[in-house]
Amino acid sequence: MAKKMKIKAKEKDGVVTVKAMFTSLMADTEQALKNKVEVEYIAHVIGKVNDKVVYEATTSGFMSENPLMKFSFTGAKKGDTLEFTLTDNHGKTQTGSKKIK
Repeated sequence: MAKKMKIKAKEKDGVVTVKAMFTSLMADTEQALKNKVEVEYIAHVIGKVNDKVVYEATTSGFMSENPLMKFSFTGAKKGDTLEFTLTDNHGKTQTGSKKIK
């Protein structure tokens, strides 16, 4: 599971630009066997502001280690809180949040 989240969210002219990096091994079955580690990857990512989903992605071990996700959306303002919920391939969840600047 992701051990750490780095989230940056800035609003300018009504558009919020987000950069989020999640620390995770992102090892699929092949890579886990090769490196002799457990299969571990982020399976689902949901980003919400004011209980409204602004980003959603289903992933697998194909992504690189410590994935960086960038996206933009409208409908939020400075001071609102952006919250990410990550679910790994074992069903464990983790949340992290950041106020929009």
